[in-house]
Amino acid sequence: MSHELIRFKQKLFDQPHLVHPSTFESVINYLDARNVMEHFEPEARVDDSEAGDYAFNEDSGVAVMNISGPLTYRPYFTLCGSGGANYQTIKEDFASLVEQGAKTIVLSIDSGGGEAYQCFATARYMRNLADANDVKIISFVDGLAASAAYGLAVSAHEIIVAEGSEVGSIGVLVRLMNDSKALEKEGYQRTFVSAGKEKIPFAADGSFKPEFLEDIQSKVDALYTEFTGFVAERRNLSVESIVATEAKTFLPEKALQLGLIDKVMTVEGFYEYLADSSASQNIPERKTGNSLANLNVTKLNEETLDMDKIAELEASLLEANSTITANGVTLAALVAEKADLEAKLAQANEQLTAIQGEVASKKVASRKSTLMQFLAEEKAEELNVSLADASDAVFETVVSTVKAQHELVKNSELMKELGGQGEQTPEAQTKSVLEATRSKLKIK
Repeated sequence: MSHELIRFKQKLFDQPHLVHPSTFESVINYLDARNVMEHFEPEARVDDSEAGDYAFNEDSGVAVMNISGPLTYRPYFTLCGSGGANYQTIKEDFASLVEQGAKTIVLSIDSGGGEAYQCFATARYMRNLADANDVKIISFVDGLAASAAYGLAVSAHEIIVAEGSEVGSIGVLVRLMNDSKALEKEGYQRTFVSAGKEKIPFAADGSFKPEFLEDIQSKVDALYTEFTGFVAERRNLSVESIVATEAKTFLPEKALQLGLIDKVMTVEGFYEYLADSSASQNIPERKTGNSLANLNVTKLNEETLDMDKIAELEASLLEANSTITANGVTLAALVAEKADLEAKLAQANEQLTAIQGEVASKKVASRKSTLMQFLAEEKAEELNVSLADASDAVFETVVSTVKAQHELVKNSELMKELGGQGEQTPEAQTKSVLEATRSKLKIK
């Protein structure tokens, strides 16, 4: 029904979502293009083994759940033409597979994320149920695992990414739609009658109130804190390193370096890896195939296989993978620490330069003040400039010389014979002394 479409579209606005921006826009564009609602009804569940988008092989104990398209809390049929996925159905299917005896459940993910509500609760539900029943979860990203989709992916014991795929977008998005100007242009006047100061988000001019935007931002920040903390906990990383991703998506090599994933494989390589993992559980039969849904376990020939050697190699492989993951985490932490130290060093150098400049300025002023005790200001300034690069020892020598000359002139007996001439500068006094001396010695 059309009113359900309208209600669903309205739900997309003014609410925080864990979704990649491109995925969000595709949902909005799709809903804008829809004119009828015949097929937009809550998905009817069938109570049998075919319900849900998954495949399970009892012989191998391997199940594959497909998680693709936009993610919602409740099921909607033909959402965006691909059905999407919803948390309610994901939880039901996962519980059903565990009850049927699955020992390895693959979350095959290709989704840009979606609704934030119940995303983390769904991820915790799957992991807790798996751990309680000795079930291994493997997230296999075959395309994109962004935002809420990555939030589901980190519930797994292991995240494997196909070559060329992307993961990340660990952030929160809210899209606000204000149609005030459009209504005004069409000649409509919108009036609200309400009780409660913050009941209406619009100001008198039709713009959003600052208080409304602040409230939305606070909710976004709270959800972002929960999201980054959840990923950091599940991936054994620091919250700071998750925040440092700035909600970007990453190709496999960079994602591996950041510790967001565990392995990178081709699609075919993952099939082989999954088949080998199933074989290591000592399940009796396997039939090879080119589809995850057809994976079984081949009959093991214990006469030709050294099971102890295989177990030893698997243990070595697990240890090597753990080491690689740990080194990747350590490297990311060291890079972040290096950047922080470089920033602090640059700040310290700026402070040191400022201090050195201040010290040099004070030193110049102090030297000039010292010289002015024995010389006129102009002469003191001139001499001080010429001594700008001189060491303290050289400056003290010059001051001693100037002082000695000053004292010599001041205390000369010849000065007494020049009385009555008023105060004179040291240079004038020196000149007078010399002239008097020449006169006494009859030097022309």
